[in-house]
Amino acid sequence: MKSNVLYILGAGCSAAYGYPLAKEFPAALKNYEISLQRRPNCGRLKRCVTNTISLMGKYHSPTTDRLVFQIAEELGRERRKLGPIFTPKHKELEAMEEEQILDAKTATTAFFLEQEAQARATGLQGYWDFLTLLFENNRNPSVLESTTSRVLSFNYDRLFEIAFTDYFRLDSNPECYRQVWLNSGIDLLLNRAVDFLPGRFSFLKLHGTAGIFVRREIGSVWYSGVAIHQEHLTIEDNFFWHSDPTRSSFQRLKAEPLIVFPFEKDRARSENTSFLYDDYIRAVWGHAKQQGYAEGLVERAKQIQVIGYSFDRNDRKAMIDLLQKSDCPIIIRNRTKEDAQDICQGLEEDHPELAPRLRPSPKGF
Repeated sequence: MKSNVLYILGAGCSAAYGYPLAKEFPAALKNYEISLQRRPNCGRLKRCVTNTISLMGKYHSPTTDRLVFQIAEELGRERRKLGPIFTPKHKELEAMEEEQILDAKTATTAFFLEQEAQARATGLQGYWDFLTLLFENNRNPSVLESTTSRVLSFNYDRLFEIAFTDYFRLDSNPECYRQVWLNSGIDLLLNRAVDFLPGRFSFLKLHGTAGIFVRREIGSVWYSGVAIHQEHLTIEDNFFWHSDPTRSSFQRLKAEPLIVFPFEKDRARSENTSFLYDDYIRAVWGHAKQQGYAEGLVERAKQIQVIGYSFDRNDRKAMIDLLQKSDCPIIIRNRTKEDAQDICQGLEEDHPELAPRLRPSPKGF
């Protein structure tokens, strides 16, 4: 059975609720850094944010996506200059790369989680309208078995998940990523990755998400997460690096935010690496020996709607490759009809093979 519509969401879907577009992120992160200066117990978090902003300035990076690529390229060149024999300097450069990228992930996670309370207070009407469209105003969980629509998201934020748990009145919100709900490939009650259930609704986070952390323990990869509905979530040093060994702490267990930048995703798909997020990305995107679940959803779609996504150069190739797994119409929706037309025109010029399938929508979001 073919899915009726596959929706692909970009940052524009969350822009109305205080989340910046990619090009606005550096300025928003700078403002966040300023706010941390006035708050107690944020010294280590502030250093992560400050270091990330400093590196964006050094490399003239317009986004953190581009920054992580530039960090890996620069330090990779430095390692190659040292020659093929592994030395302590090689190890030092590898550790520097890991630290700088982890700083960027920590800063991104903290910033996105901080925005949730304000975003939730708006009512998230756009996401509610979208859920009403997806499920035809049916709030009975059985609709998740019968709907033929699916959703992919490039967004690190959790606004879709917040609206989803409200829509279905899901009180035990750690369950929301499980197979019977969002079917996202993660079970936070079991703290592990799970298979996707075919034939039912699925919501895939193509680059991971704020609020989920991944760690390796006794040879296995474990997932843990922050509750979707938490009235007084305090983002400070203790959130990431709690000093009390008897208290739960993501960093004490050497966990990393499940934020996967485009460079990391491409590497996971093409190389035999063993980073913490690799298994998740390969399950969603696939790799040389296995088709990803997202590819299968694209292949089965009768129509694809791309909403609020600008086809940024940092990840355009991956997106185009994904769209080419299908021959169905591609509807482009953006803030205005003119924006959608501009995106279509740019894609037609760069990828003429897609031109017959592209249709700008007059609807905003």
